[in-house]
Amino acid sequence: MTATTTAPSQLPIADKRRLAFVFYAAVLLEGIMLASIGPTLDALSDKSGSTTGQISILVTVNSIGYITGSLLAGRLYARLRGNAVLAVALVWMAVLTATIPALGSLGLMIGAFTLIGLSIGLIDVGGNTLLVWLFRRDVHPYMNALHLCFGIGAFLCPLIVDRFAVAAGDATDAFFFFAALMIPVAIWLTRVPSPDSPPETSSPAAGSGLVRRYAVFLGLMGVLFFMHVGGELAFGGWIFSYADELDIGGSTTARVLNSAFWGGLVVGRLIAIPLSRRMSPRAMLQLDLVSAIGFLAVIGLLPDWPPALWIGTIGFGMALASVFATCINYAEQRIPLPSQVMAVFMVGGSIGSMTLPWVAGQLFDRRGPETLIWLVGGAIVVALALFITVDRTRTAKVRSA
Repeated sequence: MTATTTAPSQLPIADKRRLAFVFYAAVLLEGIMLASIGPTLDALSDKSGSTTGQISILVTVNSIGYITGSLLAGRLYARLRGNAVLAVALVWMAVLTATIPALGSLGLMIGAFTLIGLSIGLIDVGGNTLLVWLFRRDVHPYMNALHLCFGIGAFLCPLIVDRFAVAAGDATDAFFFFAALMIPVAIWLTRVPSPDSPPETSSPAAGSGLVRRYAVFLGLMGVLFFMHVGGELAFGGWIFSYADELDIGGSTTARVLNSAFWGGLVVGRLIAIPLSRRMSPRAMLQLDLVSAIGFLAVIGLLPDWPPALWIGTIGFGMALASVFATCINYAEQRIPLPSQVMAVFMVGGSIGSMTLPWVAGQLFDRRGPETLIWLVGGAIVVALALFITVDRTRTAKVRSA
């Protein structure tokens, strides 16, 4: 896009769509990296001489880094040019990602994945915030498209990892490829205009004031993000090990099942783009959460029937596909969304992504793989109860100009 004196939020819709592609690319890479731990756990465990329970700490530290990055992002995007922050985060993540295949100890892996998590937090808050600032009241279908790109990245990741594992004999070699993809997107970000923030969120003080004003609403939404993001990543991170433990066809089949879950997210997010034009965010969230519970029940009630695992895995992915984006669309209808408010959502989700996958790993080792389904199912039931509660919370309904 050529340089222009017109604020990005005032551009014609066609120009906004072209500008949005750079954010889609950044979030696609985020999806790849966030999904990368699960299908490489065995290889990382072998390199570091760790047990399954020990190597699962990488999920936790990655989320700790994400929380730090999300909190930092709330301040950075309120003060600096958003595209520059995103570009630096991508370059930082590329350098760290390229070191992973050479790391031979759990301690070094913990350090690398913690710092990668920090970059992911910066990218996640930035991608969502800048898209809202760019499209304002028209953001709903574009937000679903952004999260579709995340799902595409997460879907492709296990397949790419498996090809490297088969061709090179080392699944971690895929990290070299992932790192190489990040640099062109970082350069692209430096060549396009950065979206301007809405007037009511243009200062750091205004954003902090909004967080205090809507504390109850944001607290409930934060816990809702904790439950559904934690449940999604616990399932996505451990379904490979779950299938491998049940011996449904070997490691390659288990990785394909892992990809099928993320593929369900891709299909669900494709469907969500036109659906968000016809259904309210409130109705979509109710449908999504109830459907997710139903598909988990299929797996839980028919544990010895392989087709149930495939149906439940793909269906659960499709059901959860639009929850994250729809939560943001739902909140956007009720309160302004500066980067500080967006950070509250991301931190809630990241704490869930840190906690529930770690709990799943401990239960997996001690109580067996079936505990994964009950843990994730419980989290989604709680998420539905929280949404019913938050929907009754009063807020002043606002719209960005």
